[in-house]
Amino acid sequence: MSNLSSDIQNKLEGGFIDHAFPVLKANGVKDEDVLVHSMGCSVWNTLGHELGYMAVVEGPAPVASGNDIRSDSIWFDKDSNTPCVLIEFERYDGTDRSKRKLVAKLTNLMEAAIRWGNQPGLLVLSAWSSGLVSAPDLESLRVIFEKGINNSKGTFIPTPASCALLLHRMIFEKEIDGLLRLKHMNYRYL
Repeated sequence: MSNLSSDIQNKLEGGFIDHAFPVLKANGVKDEDVLVHSMGCSVWNTLGHELGYMAVVEGPAPVASGNDIRSDSIWFDKDSNTPCVLIEFERYDGTDRSKRKLVAKLTNLMEAAIRWGNQPGLLVLSAWSSGLVSAPDLESLRVIFEKGINNSKGTFIPTPASCALLLHRMIFEKEIDGLLRLKHMNYRYL
């Protein structure tokens, strides 16, 4: 596990969400439209600032052949203005459709890293679930990351050089008041 991965986990487990986003744990949030997605992207962006980066929401990767890729959050080094971390935050409900969505998001992260000249040292694929659902197939995601994959246009996307992957999961529970509250987080580093 890299120092940055360790810093992320320590901060997330050390009360960062309780302090910065109490709505996710104590108050609860409605599962409507893209509210949880917006909150999750805000968590990642704010965490980037807390860890000393210039964090940007919906950051576009340099354009290649008309294929637009925007990472939910990009953390830039403030001195060199180089991207260090690319993040995607996605709902996961255990269905085949959501499994394919995670693969597409991982593919986008890998392609974005390459477009950024292999500068990012860490990619984060963060999935959130409402209640207990089948776990994402971490082994297939690992294989994709290590062997590469064809993007939606058929272009082969290899593993970005000198880049690690953090697979992160947030598990929310719907409580009696109908609101979601964050109950657990899992981490897997590749």
